[in-house]
Amino acid sequence: MTTLDKINKTLITLEVAGNQVLFIVLDEQGSINRKGNGSPDCRDNDLFIGVTRDNLFAQLKPFATEEMEDFFGKTYDIPDKKGRACDFKVLFGGPGIETGVQFLYGELSQGIPTPFRNFTIKAIELTENWFQEQKQITANLKRSETNPVVKPWRKFW
Repeated sequence: MTTLDKINKTLITLEVAGNQVLFIVLDEQGSINRKGNGSPDCRDNDLFIGVTRDNLFAQLKPFATEEMEDFFGKTYDIPDKKGRACDFKVLFGGPGIETGVQFLYGELSQGIPTPFRNFTIKAIELTENWFQEQKQITANLKRSETNPVVKPWRKFW
């Protein structure tokens, strides 16, 4: 049994020039956390936390490949950085497992290895509908707070 067989949760983060532009947590119980979209200039600072009926982690897990395991437990500082500094991390957890990898690179440089890129893109795709729903709920709540329904005042006596 490999490390990947035992994982039941993951965390993905990306910072560009010190600003967190992506934060995703998924686990096999349906927990979901998401902030940002991963674009370098993302200014979306709302973190949404919830639980889904769909097991998004189970749909993401096949994208965690054996090739990724070779990188676990290390930090890679990719030379010849061009553009703003990027800090990408992916962590995995499960019974007796806490592992992950970190890549430090430049925004306009080579970037992260393909398996990690594919894993991250799939995580974004899987969480996108839920993320947009949460943003819409928040927008509706903010709108209702700025335009409250005024009820007539009534005497209680």
